Amino acid sequence: MNISQFFGYTLLKVIGGIIMDMKRINQIVNNDQKFDIFYDDRPVWIQELDYGNQTAKIGFVDNFEERDVFIKDLYEDIN
Repeated sequence: MNISQFFGYTLLKVIGGIIMDMKRINQIVNNDQKFDIFYDDRPVWIQELDYGNQTAKIGFVDNFEERDVFIKDLYEDIN
C-alpha cells in the first residue's frame, strides 16, 4: 500500500462515517439503540472492550467470525 492509498482510505472513512474513540464507543456500548458500526467496510457488533489496549472484540454481522481490533479502526456510519 502506498501513501496515497493509505490517505485515500482514511479520507473515505472520515467522509463516510465517524472514526471511533473511547468516548464514542462507550456511548454506543452503554446505549440501548442500534448503531451501524463497521470494520473494514463490514458491519459488526461490539462484544467486549479492552480499555488498557484500546481494543474491542467484534463479531461480524454477516457470519460467525470474531476478531480483536483497535478501536480507532472501527467507524460509525452516518449516512
